[in-house]
Amino acid sequence: MIEKGFHLKIFFFLLISCCLQLGAVNEKDDFVYDLSLATQGISVSQYNTGVNYSIGRGIEKDVEKAVYWYQRASEQGHSKAPFNIAIFYVDGINTDTDPDLALEYFLIAEERGNSKAKEYLDKLRKVDSLDLKEALIKYCCPEPLSHSMISKN
Repeated sequence: MIEKGFHLKIFFFLLISCCLQLGAVNEKDDFVYDLSLATQGISVSQYNTGVNYSIGRGIEKDVEKAVYWYQRASEQGHSKAPFNIAIFYVDGINTDTDPDLALEYFLIAEERGNSKAKEYLDKLRKVDSLDLKEALIKYCCPEPLSHSMISKN
């Protein structure tokens, strides 16, 4: 005879096992999954792929490819992607420094409601002795934005 509640115990055991497996993310598999969706035009995956390339998560670090995927996401209205592109251009991280283009991308991110861009630009706007571009160069740079699959240790 099957113990009372046996099926319920089995159900919860399987449920917990599945949840634990979902939590164990293989970075390479996660990268491949995002890349496959990015190539289909999914803006969140394009952004995630940019993040993964920029930090070398699940793939070798490649700033050029990171900027490429951030630009694809930005073209679709993503608010975090232009923020990260701006950092590359103002800081000159493996690319030519272009403060004008960086400022343009920060402003795009702010227009799209990105709170980190607004916070950063508001800080720069409070520098009375410098115009926005000069302040951007002097007080470069905030931390790049990430995505939810990266632990926030």
